[in-house]
Amino acid sequence: MRLPSLNALRAFEAAARHQSFARAAAELHVTEGAVSRHVKLLEEELGLPLFIRRPRKVELTEHGRKLLPVLSKGFKSIAAGFADVAAEAPKLKLISQPSFSIRWLIPRLDEFRQSHPAIPVNITTGIHEWPDVIGGGYDLAFGCGPDCPEGWQATLVVPATMTPVCSPRLLKNRTIATPADLAQFNLLHTTPNRSDWKIWIAEYAADEVDPMSGETFPVLDMAIQAAVLGQGIAMGDLTLLSQELSSGKLICPLPHLALRRDAENYYVYGSSANWNKPRVAAFRQWLAAVARD
Repeated sequence: MRLPSLNALRAFEAAARHQSFARAAAELHVTEGAVSRHVKLLEEELGLPLFIRRPRKVELTEHGRKLLPVLSKGFKSIAAGFADVAAEAPKLKLISQPSFSIRWLIPRLDEFRQSHPAIPVNITTGIHEWPDVIGGGYDLAFGCGPDCPEGWQATLVVPATMTPVCSPRLLKNRTIATPADLAQFNLLHTTPNRSDWKIWIAEYAADEVDPMSGETFPVLDMAIQAAVLGQGIAMGDLTLLSQELSSGKLICPLPHLALRRDAENYYVYGSSANWNKPRVAAFRQWLAAVARD
């Protein structure tokens, strides 16, 4: 006997397991109508009803109850076998700066794993120098700026845009209408030389603001957490703060004064020899699509 369509079998298995065409459609990322059509085709091919269709629900027939555990076990076996083989495939080795990795790359990485299950990913997070990257056998690296060694190439991922950020609670009794108003607040820094604040202050002629005032933190996440708690104003990169900004934990008091820092744009680097290898090319194409979104 010829096997039915795999899509039809998957649609039936999901619908039977959920006892719902709607929930099966959500799991399979298709329409409820598509699930219904696949199930109907399967029933026609078998010449047997698999569901009793009621106004607000569906129930399995005796034939459907018999088929469900067979298919569920089969799909689990397929997934396990695929995972075993995928585990033996060469891993895509990535290395990235901590802030970019934690705040931008890792939250999106599961999308790549789901769309490319045959390409396992291994990511190293840390401050790295080029000799470490080249000698470490990494397929791709992430960092700031377009410069890279001979024999490597770079592609822009996302821009770096700097602007002051703070908690809404900080502005309950005070306002920030101009850059000069920042002088009344505690500044939060992540670089010992306070270069990010110095550059922004110079760009917008905020001479009243002392870039050397305030507190310095060893990592970005500490400064951002301090800002979220209302302890001062941090110089934030909009690319890395989308979660805090969208949730309202942080706001941009001077949103029209966002400084594009092209020298600190985020790039992906790879050796020219590996650039077009299938797994590297697949990741770069996915990365470009995610960055556009």
